[in-house]
Amino acid sequence: MPASKKIQEIVDAISNHRRAVLDAISGLSETQLGYKPSDSNWSITDVLHHLALTEEANLKLASRMLKQAQALNLPPDPTPDGSEINCLEPFAEKLGSTRAQAPDFVAPQSHLPVEESLARLEASRQRFLEVIEGLGQYDLSLLKYPHPILGELNMYQWLVIAGGHERRHAAQIERMKAQFDFPK
Repeated sequence: MPASKKIQEIVDAISNHRRAVLDAISGLSETQLGYKPSDSNWSITDVLHHLALTEEANLKLASRMLKQAQALNLPPDPTPDGSEINCLEPFAEKLGSTRAQAPDFVAPQSHLPVEESLARLEASRQRFLEVIEGLGQYDLSLLKYPHPILGELNMYQWLVIAGGHERRHAAQIERMKAQFDFPK
């Protein structure tokens, strides 16, 4: 079954944000990937590991929500041609002003090689897209789960925030590359 306009729009956004991350790291050397602006900051390698851990956590959440939707026999989305891409606008101020501290389960504890992080990102993305396709059969506004900063979000909001998370880290990588002491 083809994705609804609403789900396709979210998938396209998530894919564009992933592409921004991959473009940001394209051609970087091991030295550049390991660069840290300060001892308290993550390297690009660490950011990629964090993204892999986060994507895997988002996949687990989406899978649980799909099982819940199936068990509850939720109805289909009554507005599949609508849009949810801006569903986080009510949280824009909070998202823009809050510097989030990654929970331990998505914080890079070890220095995972970039290739392994990228492989994990690719594998989890493929599965994530499959789960999103399954979720697309339901009204995701009825599936809710608490976010550590924003409070209760519906599944549309969770899907959008997952992609936005990668967009924010792509921008972080670009800022790191612009540092005066970034290795050439």
